[in-house]
Amino acid sequence: MSVGRNPLVTRFLRGALRLRPPTRPYIPTWDLAVVLEALCRPPFEPLEETPDHLLTIKTALLLALTSLKRVGDLQALSVAPSHLEFAPGMTKAFLYPRPGYVPKVPTNTPQPVVLQAFCPPPFREPDQQKQNCICPVRALDAYVHRTALWRKSEQLFVCYSPPKKGHPATKQTISRWIVDAISTSYESSDLPSPMGLRAHSTRATAVSKALMLGVPIQDICNAAGWSTPLTFVRFYNLDTRATPGSSVLVS
Repeated sequence: MSVGRNPLVTRFLRGALRLRPPTRPYIPTWDLAVVLEALCRPPFEPLEETPDHLLTIKTALLLALTSLKRVGDLQALSVAPSHLEFAPGMTKAFLYPRPGYVPKVPTNTPQPVVLQAFCPPPFREPDQQKQNCICPVRALDAYVHRTALWRKSEQLFVCYSPPKKGHPATKQTISRWIVDAISTSYESSDLPSPMGLRAHSTRATAVSKALMLGVPIQDICNAAGWSTPLTFVRFYNLDTRATPGSSVLVS
């Protein structure tokens, strides 16, 4: 008999779960609007002049937010010609995981990560150029071309500093980049960095925002890799709505 099937062990674990049930945040731990605003200005812009590490963490954060994927899924992405394709006019980008990758929730047919361009040129309004600064397709294109000069792996995300410069980044490293991008955004806005930041929080923040904006729940589940909406409701749904009383303060 394995330890996990021992009756005493299973009874103990059930009791521990009953006494200390898992908890999750019900409100966002960081402000998405603050972060997106910061990504549109220095030190993250202009993109052509930003250092390698800032371009890397900005790209990692934008892909995490817009793809709704886990860090492990992002690590599996590849820049091989058969796994990365940009649509004409840079309107979309299609990314496939490396061969043999098995996601946490396996599917019969591997689905690509599809990124939609945000406010691509030509710009009809002055504000559109600023909004284009948070376009994931633009950031991905800049990152792929920048890292082509020194990458040593076909994995999308590679380390940017010696001694591992150009080598594949681990899941822990990519998670740290996402947290660094959020912290740097707050610091560049002269705001204290939120406590207890976790890279996985991007999924809850992004899917809750998408649902609030009217994206169908089934589309969210398909993009995030959830087999049922119950996963979103139990573990990821954050309250991003304004309270009825807040309307009193609107002039």
